[in-house]
Amino acid sequence: MSLPPESSPTTVDTVAPSVRAVHVDASDVRAFKPLNGVGGVPGPAIGFPQFPDVTPIWKKAGVTLVRSFDWVSRLDTRNNPSSLFPDWNADPDDAASYNFAATDEWVAAVHAIGAEVLFTVASSIPSNKLPAHDIDVYGRVVEHIVRHYAQGWASGPATPIRMFEFGDQPDLGPLHFAGRPEEFYEMYAAFCAAVRRVDESLTVGGPALAFPLNADAAYREGFLSFVRERHLPLDFFSFLWFVDSSRDPLNFGYVGEHLRRLLDEYGFTKTELMLCYWNYLSIPTSSAPSDEKGAFQAAASIYLQDTVIDRALFFRADSGLDPHYGMTDPAGIYSTAGPDERAEALIFAGKTMTGDRLAVTGSDESGFACAASREGNRVRVLVANFVAPESALEEREGDTFSFRIPIGDQRIELSLAMPPQRAALASAGVTSAHVTIANLPWAGRTVTIAETTLTGEASELREARVSDAGTLTIELDITAQSATLVEVTARPD
Repeated sequence: MSLPPESSPTTVDTVAPSVRAVHVDASDVRAFKPLNGVGGVPGPAIGFPQFPDVTPIWKKAGVTLVRSFDWVSRLDTRNNPSSLFPDWNADPDDAASYNFAATDEWVAAVHAIGAEVLFTVASSIPSNKLPAHDIDVYGRVVEHIVRHYAQGWASGPATPIRMFEFGDQPDLGPLHFAGRPEEFYEMYAAFCAAVRRVDESLTVGGPALAFPLNADAAYREGFLSFVRERHLPLDFFSFLWFVDSSRDPLNFGYVGEHLRRLLDEYGFTKTELMLCYWNYLSIPTSSAPSDEKGAFQAAASIYLQDTVIDRALFFRADSGLDPHYGMTDPAGIYSTAGPDERAEALIFAGKTMTGDRLAVTGSDESGFACAASREGNRVRVLVANFVAPESALEEREGDTFSFRIPIGDQRIELSLAMPPQRAALASAGVTSAHVTIANLPWAGRTVTIAETTLTGEASELREARVSDAGTLTIELDITAQSATLVEVTARPD
C-alpha cells in the first residue's frame, strides 16, 4: 500500500535514526473516513445475561457502526428456539411467529450510544449451515424482519436500521455454508427482493468473504457474476481480513486495492468496500501479548484511513465470550482481569478520528504511525509504534497460508492467498518522537497537555505556551508495542 504525501516515508525528517520528527499542520484540514465500526455483543439481553456491558467503552471510542452477526438470535434456516424465526411451520405474516426480544435490546443498546447497526442476515453458525428449505418463504421472513427493524412493524425499534448485509464467510468450507454456491446466490436474490419490497432506499450488500484474495472463487467472481447478470443491488461488498500469517498492518490496504480493481472490472464502480471484520489475530491458537495486539490495532487504525476501504469494523470489541462456539474468543478486548490495551487502543483511535483530520508527516510503513485531529478547542495526536515479531520477518516460502480446522471427525483443509511479504515491515527502531504542531489557532495562549498510554497510565496535566507563530513542540518517549494519545486543550480566554 502506498501512503499519501502527508504520511509518506519520503517526508519523514529524522534528527537521528532512533528519533522521529512528527509534524502536524493544524491549518491543513480534511475529513476522516467512517472506519470506526465494531463487531461484538453490546451486553446482556433477555435470555442472555452472561454478556458484560461494553457500551461504555464503545461510547468512549465514538463507535459509529456495529455489525450484528455475533449476536445470538440470528435468522436460522432450520427450527431453532433462539432464531429470529424459531419455527418454519409458523405463519410468516404473524408477528407472534418472530423472536425479536433479545435482538431488540441489543439494537437499542447500540442506538443509545449514537451508533448505527449493520444488520447481518445469516444462519446460526456453527450449529446449522444449511441453505433455505423454501426460498419463497425465506424471502417473506426476511421481509418481515426488515420491516420490523426498518419500519417499526410488530413494535420495532423507534430508530430505523438502514443497512442490511447477507451472509458470513460462505467460502469458509462447510464451516459457514454447507450448500451449493447456486443456493447461496438464490438466497441473496431473495434477500435483496425482500429488502427492496420494504424500502428501495435501504442499503444492501455482502457476502463477507473470508478469503478475499482467493481468485476464481465461487463466492467472489461467481457471486459477482450472478449479481451482475441478475441486475441485483450491491451497495457494498464485504470481506474479512486478519493477519495471523503475516502480522502486517498494511495488508488491509493491499487487499482493499485488489478488491477495488476486481469490483471495477465487473462493473461495480459505485459499490463500496466494507472491511466487515479486521483484527491482528483470528485463529484461536495464534497468540501475542496484549500490548503487541494493542499497538498493532492503533497503527492499523491509522493506516486504514489512507486505503481505498470505505468502511471498517474491528472484531471483536467485547469480552470475546462466544456462546455459538462455547469459547472465549482471543480476539476480544478483554483479558482475564477485564478490558486491556486493546480496549484502550479502540478508545484512542476513536477519539483521535473524531472531528477534523489534520495533516501529519512522520509515519512510516514499518509500524510507526501517526494521526491527528482537531475537535473544538482540543487537538489530539496519536502515535503508535507496532513492532512486528521476528517470526514475521523470516523469509517465507510462498504467499499461500494453509491450515486445518477440525469439525468432529472431519479435518477441513483450507488455504488462504496472502499479500506479498514486505521487507519494509521491519521496525525502524524509533525510541523517541519530536512532535511539532504548527499553525495552531491559539498563538501566544496557554494550553494543557495530557498524555495517555495503552496501559491507561496518564501523565500529570502540564501547561505550555503556544508560540506567537502558533507552534507547540512536545517530546515523547517511544517504546516497542506502544501507543500514546496526546491531547492539547486550549484554556478559555
